[in-house]
Amino acid sequence: MSMGDQSPKSTITDPRQLESFADTQNSFASSVTSSASLFSQSPIGLKGERNLEWKHDNKCYICNKKFNLTTRRHHCRYCGNSICKDHSLKRLSDEDQKETRICVNCDRELIKNEIQEEIQAEIAKLQLEAQQGRDTNEKLYKEQSEKNARVNELEEELTRAERIQRSKEQELQNKLQEEQTKGEKAREKVDELRKALEESHNSERDINDKCNEAENTLEKLKTEEETLKDRKNELTQQIEDLNKRLKGSLPLDQVRNVLCQRCVGRLNQIYRPNLFNNGAIPEEDSEYAASKGSIYDK
Repeated sequence: MSMGDQSPKSTITDPRQLESFADTQNSFASSVTSSASLFSQSPIGLKGERNLEWKHDNKCYICNKKFNLTTRRHHCRYCGNSICKDHSLKRLSDEDQKETRICVNCDRELIKNEIQEEIQAEIAKLQLEAQQGRDTNEKLYKEQSEKNARVNELEEELTRAERIQRSKEQELQNKLQEEQTKGEKAREKVDELRKALEESHNSERDINDKCNEAENTLEKLKTEEETLKDRKNELTQQIEDLNKRLKGSLPLDQVRNVLCQRCVGRLNQIYRPNLFNNGAIPEEDSEYAASKGSIYDK
């Protein structure tokens, strides 16, 4: 039974009921007119379905409630099914942003589709971000690998430099030790040379003192030599003078008479071999007389 065939089965006598009934009839007529304009178009469809038709059922396809004057029949603009008011609602159309009647099933499906679209969009976004993250991770991994390789290379260079530095430090330490040893030896040598120099200076002073002393002694000896030469010359002259005076065969006995006992003894020792020659004092040569001295000096 269609909505146009529905009519009251009882007689209404109350004027208010008549007025309400008239309003209901007018509303029903208006809905029939609206439904006629609606049915000129096909249902929208949920997922782009084509060739959908409007269904003119006498009951709600969700709750099976029959349509009458108090329970109006509505049509879902998406699937075309007949629905009651309790299982339909209005929502903004995606095309013209106008309020459109929709059943709760289609609304649930739309919400589900929207959620799925949002989920898909979010998944696509997450997949894009994940891909970007993977690309970034690969790039970072590559950069990290390059950095690690560079760090390893720098560490090897640093280790090599440290090894070279330690070798140089050890070499310098050895040279320093060697130089210190040489310095110690040089100081010891300097000390030895200083001591030797001091000993040399002391020896030089001793030698200088001895030389000065020797020079003084030499000067004294020279002086004594000069004195002795002068004395020798004087004695030689005296001997010559004495020999001149003794010349002429002076008798030995006469000489003894004028001499002291000591001089007589010495005279006897000197002239003993000639006492028996002629009884006179022989002439002595000048060198022998100079070595013995004058008898007048005894």
